[in-house]
Amino acid sequence: MDAIGGLNHWLDQIDLMLEPKQRRELMRRLAQGLRVRFRDRIKQQRDPDGNRFIPRKRDQTGKIKRNATLFQKIGKQLKTEYSDNHAVVGFGGRTGFVASVHQEGKTIRPSKNAKPTRYPIRQVVGFSKDDEQWIKSEIQKFLTI
Repeated sequence: MDAIGGLNHWLDQIDLMLEPKQRRELMRRLAQGLRVRFRDRIKQQRDPDGNRFIPRKRDQTGKIKRNATLFQKIGKQLKTEYSDNHAVVGFGGRTGFVASVHQEGKTIRPSKNAKPTRYPIRQVVGFSKDDEQWIKSEIQKFLTI
């Protein structure tokens, strides 16, 4: 959370310079850009640090599904929300629940009759150093226009 705190402090200074309409436009650009970056990272099966996701376990017969990647379609369901004060990128509904299980490595029952299963941590969303640099460059571009 240290990186996010530093970014928030930096954004607070910019907040004083911009009108609410300009801040809303900046937040819209940042939210949409981060959504694309997160979607591409999920499609590549990578966490924010660039490490590959832990692969699925074998099924009951010992086979691994070929060409079946985790979160194949979940990236299309990323949602953005923004106003002049904030920007949010994340999931909602059932997709949000599935993403939180993997993000935090929770133990749940996959179905009503199944035994509890512990899922490994797979960071679906999060900031990398590259994302921070991208945000700074986008803000600089916005301020020079």
